[in-house]
Amino acid sequence: MRHCRHCFPLCGAQKSGNNYFGLCPFHNEKTASFSVAPDKQIFHCFGCGAGGGPIRFIMNIEGLDFPDAVRFLARQYNMEVPETGENPRHRQERKRVLAALKDAARFFYAQLHGPAGTQALRYFQQRRLSRRTMGNFGLGYAPDSFHALLDAMTAQGYTKEELAAAGLIARSQNGTYYDKFRNRVMFPIIDVRGDVIGFGGRVMDDSKPKYLNSPETMVFNKRRNLFAMNLAKKTRSEYFLLAEGYMDVIALHQAGFDSAVASLGTALTDEQARLLTRYTKTVIVCYDADTADRPLLSARLIF
Repeated sequence: MRHCRHCFPLCGAQKSGNNYFGLCPFHNEKTASFSVAPDKQIFHCFGCGAGGGPIRFIMNIEGLDFPDAVRFLARQYNMEVPETGENPRHRQERKRVLAALKDAARFFYAQLHGPAGTQALRYFQQRRLSRRTMGNFGLGYAPDSFHALLDAMTAQGYTKEELAAAGLIARSQNGTYYDKFRNRVMFPIIDVRGDVIGFGGRVMDDSKPKYLNSPETMVFNKRRNLFAMNLAKKTRSEYFLLAEGYMDVIALHQAGFDSAVASLGTALTDEQARLLTRYTKTVIVCYDADTADRPLLSARLIF
């Protein structure tokens, strides 16, 4: 990678000779001990001992394993990574589903900040969420329409079959397609790779169901993901906070607790517990007092 410098986004880095020095992104420090040698494509921290090349840096800073770190870097340079054993057709379908979900997130975000999103924006503001927090989490609004998203996405070239595969639209008994999410504030669910893989939608009144989540798709399995893990994985905290809902997590992040995550359901799964162990050995449970699955939760969090 010729432009190694772009792989090491140091905050306040200063050039000294051929190298750059700055504060280490992997541990808290007041004196710069983190060095980058662009010509050699390596980094090293004299404080905590972290070091390696571009891929190791991405693995550490993004909390990714080796294959996902390679994919992450490849996307930055518009390169394709061959997937061993994956059917080319399946790979293309997955790519289109992820693209549709990303564009849907953009649509919901634009709706929140447009004329149709006045009530939804007020909903978030009444919960004292700042514009910055809304942007960090990509919060949005699904209009009170059966075809607003469908029309916008098909206009971009997506087929109804692709949108259905992404869990964005559903098909009625008479064969017509309609938007799955309507008149709800929207919470994008983003995986550790940074891909939008699904959504959670919440009503703003007493309608039922209160929450509506994306169905299981080729890219979304709620048992294997945690809300806000894409942000929490970058924390320098030694512990994670496990909350119940989207708003709980967002409020915690805004208050400075950037290691907060939430399970995508009423109970923590074994897969989610294993995901947590990739990033921490300590989890503080912030569930409501009446949570029924507390004994099972405690058992799964014994690392």
